[in-house]
Amino acid sequence: MTECLKYSARLSNRRLDRTSSGFSIFWKHSHLDEIHLRAFLSYDIDDLNFLGRVHSVQNELISIGADLKIVNPKILHFTIRFLGEIDEVDKTDIISTLRGRVEEFELVISFKGLGTFPDERRISVVWIGIDPKSGKEMEKQAAIVNNLLKSVHTLQTVDDERFSPHVTIARVRSGRNKEELVNFVRENRSIEFGTTKIRNLRLKQSVLTPHGPEYSDLHVFEK
Repeated sequence: MTECLKYSARLSNRRLDRTSSGFSIFWKHSHLDEIHLRAFLSYDIDDLNFLGRVHSVQNELISIGADLKIVNPKILHFTIRFLGEIDEVDKTDIISTLRGRVEEFELVISFKGLGTFPDERRISVVWIGIDPKSGKEMEKQAAIVNNLLKSVHTLQTVDDERFSPHVTIARVRSGRNKEELVNFVRENRSIEFGTTKIRNLRLKQSVLTPHGPEYSDLHVFEK
């Protein structure tokens, strides 16, 4: 009888331990399972003539034989602010903070010249630049957006001086045929890509896949 009572007590303790452990695991997962989104704010570029010219230059880049990851022209954009990982509360706060304050911005941009980041010695990105006047206007708009977002305290602060308006068209994966790539960029520092109008700031989600990033709109700030 005594042994039976001891066994029952041990069994009850195990059940309690499992219950307590189960509660602890559930509590932890309830926090770990919060949805986080990799997000940024940008202006899309959807002018077909411009995208066609970009595609032609990308084909020339491919013919050089450099080790490149070409950016799909259909997803080209100007990033105004990379937000990193945000949750649903952040998303709501960002939208409510910017709504009614950014919808009027429109800009006709002249695209000109190829360049690289961070420099020619160790290229990681090939980009298309814009004319100085458009660049100043984009810098002003980025400063306005970043100033408004200071009220969303969960976001990291950014340095407005680091903003450099450009459109990434290729990423460099290795140093293969680097000299040919550098020469091509130098030869096309003044190439003209024409003009296009941008409008409607977008809060976008980025999902990284084996085939490259996939973007979707979380919110579009329209008039």
